[in-house]
Amino acid sequence: MKLLTVLPLMILCFSAKASDFKKINGIISLYQSKNQTTFSINSSLGTTSGVCEIGGELTLIDARKGQRNRWVYSDQSSMCVVLISELDNGAMQVISKDCDKYCGVTSIGSINGTYNK
Repeated sequence: MKLLTVLPLMILCFSAKASDFKKINGIISLYQSKNQTTFSINSSLGTTSGVCEIGGELTLIDARKGQRNRWVYSDQSSMCVVLISELDNGAMQVISKDCDKYCGVTSIGSINGTYNK
């Protein structure tokens, strides 16, 4: 009986808040816990077979006008930088630079754009 009481409490205490946002041929998932935010993006261009997959830990930076939050991801092993902005309307805007190694040739640049709830 104790296990049935403790297990739901543990799940509530240690779970991260996940949010998914979508655009045509793409999805971004944000996982927020008390101390960190991580993300994963999976996208493609049209009906091509190439896919972009990228993810990691985000660093919170100052939001600008029209934004609620703004995060940056920087890959230490390459020049890849991803800027994710939560807009005032609740959508997520993604801008990337030099992240080609995460994409198939036919999907380069597909992670960029606006993702909606």
